[in-house]
Amino acid sequence: MKRPITASLAVFALVGLTACSEQTQEDAARTAELAGDDIEANAAVAGEMIEEGAKNAAGAVAEGAADIERHIEENDTDAPTEAPILGDNLNADQADPND
Repeated sequence: MKRPITASLAVFALVGLTACSEQTQEDAARTAELAGDDIEANAAVAGEMIEEGAKNAAGAVAEGAADIERHIEENDTDAPTEAPILGDNLNADQADPND
């Protein structure tokens, strides 16, 4: 008589564990799905922030380049001279050591 009761308890325990295991698996799958959704949403926000930062940086670089160009144009008072392509005038501003 003890064997049928023990067998019955074992069957109920296995059925209970199987049901619990299926629920646990469903819960784990749902949790993974929600975590994936969170990751996707966070990546989208991060991407938008990076894009905005890149636009701001590009604007700052362009503004800085324009400021440099304006500064050079305003302060360049030297008249253009002949370039020393062949090296003829490379040391024209220095004293001649042979003199």
